[in-house]
Parts: sequence; C-alpha cells; structure tokens
Amino acid sequence: MATSGLIKTVGKAVGCVAMPVACAVFAAYSDKHFPGWVFALSLLVVAASTIPAVLFFNLFRDNGSEAPRKGFEFSKQPDEWDDLFSPWHRDDDDR
Repeated sequence: MATSGLIKTVGKAVGCVAMPVACAVFAAYSDKHFPGWVFALSLLVVAASTIPAVLFFNLFRDNGSEAPRKGFEFSKQPDEWDDLFSPWHRDDDDR
C-alpha cells in the first residue's frame, strides 16, 4: 500500500507540473497562429493552471515564524446558542 501512495503522489506532482507547461506551449503556439484574444485567454489558462502546482508544493508556506493561531473553542454550557453568524438566540422562555 505504501507504493500506491507514492505512485499517486508522484502522479499528482507530474500532473501539476505538466499542466502549466502544456498550457504555456499552447500560449506560445497561439501567439503566432491565432488572433490576440485567443492568446490572452491562453495566458489566463496558464495562470489558472499554476494554482494546483502552488497548492501541491505548498510554495507560500512561512517557515520563519509561527503565527499565533486561535482554534475554535466550544462553549462551556451545553445548551447555549451563541453562534456569531446566526440572528437567533435561545431564551430561557423557550424551554
């Protein structure tokens, strides 16, 4: 099972690199052989196709500093409605 995970990871990495390269080759081809709007759209596709590679290789991680993280804290009272995004609040008369 470990080789299956390795093959899947290598396949994702190759796909994440091959997709922007193929889009860039098409953009270079469309620069000479198609109208300008096709070239502009192909550059947009190149930019969009780099997103999976950036996310897969985690290129924007910050190793230098640990940002303070505040996780979600559950309420101490089991029957309290204090959802910040909800306009509904439980009253004592509702029981």
